[in-house]
Amino acid sequence: MRETQFSNAEIKKRKNTRIYLIVCSIIFGMLILPSLPMIMMSAMMFDSPGSTESTTTWVIFWSMIAYPFVTVLTIITAWILYARKLNLPAIITASLPMLNIIIGILAVVYLSIFCDGQFSC
Repeated sequence: MRETQFSNAEIKKRKNTRIYLIVCSIIFGMLILPSLPMIMMSAMMFDSPGSTESTTTWVIFWSMIAYPFVTVLTIITAWILYARKLNLPAIITASLPMLNIIIGILAVVYLSIFCDGQFSC
Protein backbone atom coordinates (compact mmCIF):
# COMPACT_ATOMS: atom_id res chain seq x y z
CA MET A 1 0.00 0.00 0.00
CA ARG A 2 1.41 3.32 -1.06
CA GLU A 3 0.95 6.26 1.27
CA THR A 4 1.10 9.81 0.09
CA GLN A 5 1.78 12.63 2.43
CA PHE A 6 0.96 16.18 1.57
CA SER A 7 2.65 19.20 3.06
CA ASN A 8 0.62 21.89 4.75
CA ALA A 9 1.28 24.23 1.82
CA GLU A 10 -0.15 21.71 -0.67
CA ILE A 11 -3.21 21.11 1.49
CA LYS A 12 -3.78 24.85 1.85
CA LYS A 13 -3.33 25.41 -1.90
CA ARG A 14 -5.82 22.63 -2.63
CA LYS A 15 -8.33 24.04 -0.13
CA ASN A 16 -8.01 27.55 -1.59
CA THR A 17 -8.52 26.16 -5.09
CA ARG A 18 -11.66 24.34 -3.97
CA ILE A 19 -13.06 27.50 -2.38
CA TYR A 20 -12.30 29.50 -5.53
CA LEU A 21 -14.02 26.89 -7.72
CA ILE A 22 -17.08 26.85 -5.48
CA VAL A 23 -17.36 30.65 -5.55
CA CYS A 24 -16.86 30.82 -9.34
CA SER A 25 -19.35 28.02 -9.93
CA ILE A 26 -22.01 29.74 -7.84
CA ILE A 27 -21.48 33.28 -9.16
CA PHE A 28 -21.10 32.44 -12.85
CA GLY A 29 -23.83 29.81 -12.64
CA MET A 30 -26.26 32.29 -11.10
CA LEU A 31 -25.42 34.84 -13.81
CA ILE A 32 -26.79 32.44 -16.42
CA LEU A 33 -30.36 33.19 -15.28
CA PRO A 34 -30.32 36.97 -15.91
CA SER A 35 -28.51 36.38 -19.20
CA LEU A 36 -31.40 34.35 -20.65
CA PRO A 37 -33.82 37.29 -21.16
CA MET A 38 -30.96 39.28 -22.69
CA ILE A 39 -30.25 36.41 -25.07
CA MET A 40 -33.91 36.29 -26.11
CA MET A 41 -33.84 40.01 -26.92
CA SER A 42 -30.40 39.99 -28.55
CA ALA A 43 -31.83 39.58 -32.06
CA MET A 44 -33.39 43.05 -31.66
CA MET A 45 -29.90 44.56 -31.93
CA PHE A 46 -30.00 43.86 -35.66
CA ASP A 47 -33.25 45.80 -36.31
CA SER A 48 -31.37 49.02 -37.03
CA PRO A 49 -30.40 49.43 -40.70
CA GLY A 50 -26.73 48.66 -41.17
CA SER A 51 -26.31 46.97 -37.81
CA THR A 52 -25.67 43.58 -39.43
CA GLU A 53 -22.41 44.96 -40.83
CA SER A 54 -21.21 46.26 -37.45
CA THR A 55 -18.48 44.10 -35.93
CA THR A 56 -19.16 45.52 -32.48
CA THR A 57 -22.80 44.45 -32.63
CA TRP A 58 -21.74 40.93 -33.60
CA VAL A 59 -19.23 40.81 -30.72
CA ILE A 60 -21.95 41.80 -28.23
CA PHE A 61 -24.36 39.28 -29.77
CA TRP A 62 -21.93 36.36 -29.67
CA SER A 63 -20.67 37.17 -26.18
CA MET A 64 -24.27 37.04 -24.91
CA ILE A 65 -25.13 33.86 -26.83
CA ALA A 66 -21.93 32.05 -25.81
CA TYR A 67 -22.02 32.94 -22.10
CA PRO A 68 -24.25 30.07 -20.83
CA PHE A 69 -22.40 27.49 -22.91
CA VAL A 70 -18.97 28.78 -21.90
CA THR A 71 -20.00 28.88 -18.26
CA VAL A 72 -21.36 25.34 -18.11
CA LEU A 73 -18.40 23.97 -20.05
CA THR A 74 -15.80 25.75 -17.90
CA ILE A 75 -17.45 24.78 -14.61
CA ILE A 76 -17.44 21.12 -15.59
CA THR A 77 -13.90 21.28 -16.97
CA ALA A 78 -12.57 23.14 -13.92
CA TRP A 79 -13.93 20.50 -11.53
CA ILE A 80 -12.48 17.70 -13.67
CA LEU A 81 -9.08 19.42 -13.58
CA TYR A 82 -9.41 19.87 -9.81
CA ALA A 83 -10.19 16.17 -9.39
CA ARG A 84 -7.00 15.39 -11.32
CA LYS A 85 -5.07 17.65 -8.92
CA LEU A 86 -4.31 20.29 -11.56
CA ASN A 87 -4.98 23.35 -9.43
CA LEU A 88 -3.68 26.19 -11.62
CA PRO A 89 -5.38 24.99 -14.84
CA ALA A 90 -8.60 24.55 -12.82
CA ILE A 91 -8.40 28.14 -11.58
CA ILE A 92 -7.68 29.51 -15.06
CA THR A 93 -10.50 27.46 -16.58
CA ALA A 94 -12.98 28.56 -13.90
CA SER A 95 -12.12 32.20 -14.66
CA LEU A 96 -12.90 32.02 -18.40
CA PRO A 97 -16.54 33.22 -18.11
CA MET A 98 -15.16 36.48 -16.73
CA LEU A 99 -13.33 36.98 -20.03
CA ASN A 100 -16.62 36.56 -21.86
CA ILE A 101 -18.26 39.18 -19.62
CA ILE A 102 -15.35 41.61 -20.02
CA ILE A 103 -15.42 41.31 -23.83
CA GLY A 104 -19.17 42.04 -23.86
CA ILE A 105 -18.81 45.03 -21.55
CA LEU A 106 -15.90 46.47 -23.55
CA ALA A 107 -17.92 46.11 -26.76
CA VAL A 108 -20.86 47.98 -25.19
CA VAL A 109 -18.53 50.72 -23.93
CA TYR A 110 -16.95 50.98 -27.40
CA LEU A 111 -20.42 51.22 -28.92
CA SER A 112 -21.41 53.94 -26.46
CA ILE A 113 -18.29 56.04 -26.95
CA PHE A 114 -17.51 55.72 -30.64
CA CYS A 115 -20.93 54.97 -32.15
CA ASP A 116 -23.11 57.18 -29.92
CA GLY A 117 -24.88 54.07 -28.63
CA GLN A 118 -26.16 53.05 -32.08
CA PHE A 119 -25.78 49.47 -33.21
CA SER A 120 -25.22 50.56 -36.81
CA CYS A 121 -21.76 51.99 -36.43
